Amino acid sequence: MLKRIHFMMGFFLVVFGLLLGKLFFCQIIQGQTLTAQVIKMRSQSIALREFPRGEILDRNQQSLTRNTGFSSLYCRIQAIPVRDGSRAAGCRELAKWLGTRLQGSDAAEFYERLVRATVQKKLLVKLHEELSQEEIRQLQATPHPALEIVPQWKRYRQDGLLAHVIGYVSAGGEGQAGLEKNYDELLQGGVATQEILLQQDGRGQAIPGINVKVRSTDKATNALGLTIDARVQQAVENIMDQRIARGAVVVMEVHSKEILAMASRPTYNQYRVQEYLADLRSPLLNRTLSSYYPGSVFKIVVSTALVEENLVRQGETFRCSGQYVFNQDLAIPCWKEEGHGEVSFEQAFAGSCNPTFIQLGLRLGKNRLLQYVDQLHLTNPELSGLPGQQKDSYVSIDPGDPAMANACLGQRGVMLTPVQIASLLATIADDGCWSPPQLVKYTLDGSGQMRQLDTVPGEQVIRVATAQKIQSMLAGVVTDGTGQAARLDEVAVAGKTATSQTGRIKENGEEVLNTWFAGYLPADAPRWVIVVLAEEGKSGAENCAPVFKEIARELLAINP
Repeated sequence: MLKRIHFMMGFFLVVFGLLLGKLFFCQIIQGQTLTAQVIKMRSQSIALREFPRGEILDRNQQSLTRNTGFSSLYCRIQAIPVRDGSRAAGCRELAKWLGTRLQGSDAAEFYERLVRATVQKKLLVKLHEELSQEEIRQLQATPHPALEIVPQWKRYRQDGLLAHVIGYVSAGGEGQAGLEKNYDELLQGGVATQEILLQQDGRGQAIPGINVKVRSTDKATNALGLTIDARVQQAVENIMDQRIARGAVVVMEVHSKEILAMASRPTYNQYRVQEYLADLRSPLLNRTLSSYYPGSVFKIVVSTALVEENLVRQGETFRCSGQYVFNQDLAIPCWKEEGHGEVSFEQAFAGSCNPTFIQLGLRLGKNRLLQYVDQLHLTNPELSGLPGQQKDSYVSIDPGDPAMANACLGQRGVMLTPVQIASLLATIADDGCWSPPQLVKYTLDGSGQMRQLDTVPGEQVIRVATAQKIQSMLAGVVTDGTGQAARLDEVAVAGKTATSQTGRIKENGEEVLNTWFAGYLPADAPRWVIVVLAEEGKSGAENCAPVFKEIARELLAINP
């Protein structure tokens, strides 16, 4: 009997203890004791990005695809007050409230989205993007417990900075052009560098009274690192906006052959690509990688071959009467109608004398000229990091002296891109050492591990003495020849002007001309090549040399 009493007493004590423990636990939960929350609380992250893609970075790790800041409006669904036993009634009330504060918004559309998110058991839903300052002021004046104003970033800039290089994506987030297309597989795996953290309990419910948090991380993955310097790119595009309606600029480091800036005009808005498809100005065309007649810039190639082959005698002079006559039916004029008179090789180069270079080109001959085109890698389409973009360049010379003459002047038979011309100038400025231009430096994989792109060792393609002779002649163009508008007080510069015919005629009967200035600085210790192309200009001296000068000054200011 005694054992039975003891058993019953023990049983009641156990039951009582369990009931007491349950009561105590419920009181902890209902009072939202911190310890219980820490045990139960979890977080859900929601990426703050337009497209699920990795970033594209400049040479200083500055993001080129996290540009314009804006604010979006998010709603925490479970924080919407329940009205009359229904959250739908609370959604209707909130939608109406928003309709009075967000200009041009539709309360019915808000209500539909809120109810849909409720049915789908979403914790967070975006209601509005790119809030105006007035909308933000109104929302903050009478805050709603379910709404959060969250800062975000757009992938592209509205002004089209570097648009032709970066390219763009489709509405579904697939790369369609430029680096976005070439590295689509890599960039598709990118993670958000900014995300919303939404606190929730162990049952997946939002915790009342705790707002969302925005978390940023500096660790980039599935990213692309470029040679581009965002500061130089911005300076170049600012100058082009003022100076060049149609054309291109390339800025390249002489020794590394890394491209610091590539800009094409007109540019375009990457969010409105469809609007440009029928535009006759071809804003989607990347002119830095498009082929043009190089005009007298090609005289650099002819001169290099002449010097390398020792085909110009010391002290030799040439006579320019204003034209080179093949026969009574065919003559090619000099740009200087009255002619240059008697000139040396160096003076003919500085003054861009056509008859002299026709005479010298015929002395050189087609086969030797083409040999140096190959030796200088002039038409090499390679651009490290963005392959297959320069397919249309060529040097192809038909039989006969007139065809050879045209080629020596950079006209029919010669088509080159601004990037290829920049590469030519970099080879000359680097004492005859060639390596392909580079645009992409490295990639970051899904774990953030860096892989450097393979680089091609430098190749000595001409004698150092030949390169230095051409350097001296390019400096003479600026001090005494057609390129004096590029002269700087700060440092000596070197380069070549060009004005190329296109064969197209304007409505007023004048021929459309493309103009160039290709050069480098400082002349005595070269660091940077700058190539400027202006379509439909008057002359390289008038349209492009002053642009070169402005960009050169910006380079010196950025990299003193």
